[in-house]
Amino acid sequence: MSTENRSRTLFFAIIVIAAGALLLLRGLGALPWEVSRIILSWQMLLIVIGVFNIFSTQHKVSGYILVGIGGFFMIDKLFYLNVGFWQVAWPLVLIGVGIAILLNHHKKLGRGFRYNHFGDEHNESNDDDGEYIDEVTVFSGTEKTITSKNFRGGKITSIFGGTEINLTQADLSSERNYIEVVSIFGGSTLIVPPHWDVKVEVTAVFGGFTDKRYNRPDIEKDSTKVLRVQGVVIFGGGEIKSF
Repeated sequence: MSTENRSRTLFFAIIVIAAGALLLLRGLGALPWEVSRIILSWQMLLIVIGVFNIFSTQHKVSGYILVGIGGFFMIDKLFYLNVGFWQVAWPLVLIGVGIAILLNHHKKLGRGFRYNHFGDEHNESNDDDGEYIDEVTVFSGTEKTITSKNFRGGKITSIFGGTEINLTQADLSSERNYIEVVSIFGGSTLIVPPHWDVKVEVTAVFGGFTDKRYNRPDIEKDSTKVLRVQGVVIFGGGEIKSF
């Protein structure tokens, strides 16, 4: 077992023990209500899941996002605001999205990545033979067909928008292949060959990411063609499909 896996296993064991102890204390009436309402809340659950994901190299981004969202909504529990929470929540969300766009744009500038934002027309036919994808869609939608015969994965970010990636003409590399999805009030669709073995490991918060392919008895899954889909979906969705 790798050092990373040992750390995650140890942390998970600590979480389980702590959760059991807190529930026991609450059942015995030894946990003050003010403490219980904060520690035993869905906001704290997001923070704990986020911290757990940060221990993983492949889940760091989703981990930071979950910690941020959990901490953001925890403000209403920790402080009694004089104004409605949602009066400041949405402006802060929009500011955060804008900052993320600027940082990502600055990082990727000049590297030829695909970026769709406010008012961009829906891209219906865009072929790409690269080994990696890096799609950022904000308040818009995009469709891309991948033709690479050594596809290794990449990243899909959908914020108030949608992304469809068609991989039916592609082939996976012989190494570890990952696609990281981040969907916030948006979604993504992956169309894959029916013989690929797709592992969905996405954390969903008020949303879902599902494999909608049905098992075909005439097609056997190829154990050498494994694609792992990881990341986080918040108030959004995603799906895996095959023709």
